[in-house]
Amino acid sequence: MTISTSSAYIFECSCGERFNNAFAASHCKKCRNYSVWGYTKYVINTETEAVVHGELPTDEEYIAAEAEAIARWEEEAREFEEWKAEQDAEHARQLLEEAAKKEAAAKSAQEDEEDRLFELQDKMLGLM
Repeated sequence: MTISTSSAYIFECSCGERFNNAFAASHCKKCRNYSVWGYTKYVINTETEAVVHGELPTDEEYIAAEAEAIARWEEEAREFEEWKAEQDAEHARQLLEEAAKKEAAAKSAQEDEEDRLFELQDKMLGLM
């Protein structure tokens, strides 16, 4: 994939991100997530199509790395889903606790009001 020759971003890392110098491309942070290796394996000068950092993988190396990456990404997704389920359960528990506290406070307020009304009734009947 080539772009206009007037572009300053001619160095492409293994995840496809473009940089204006080979050193920056060789330390691409996006490769951690988007490259099947999890790091920048190579950098290509897109004007000359020459590899300026690392080495191009063979098709077999890429297929093997891709299979490992897919397994790694599936494991990460599973771990994330477990964590999210735990967070959702904790949030639901907190909501239930808050609802129980509100219900207890409302019941207590209602009982206090009943006590006040009984006391008022006793005063009006002269029992106090």
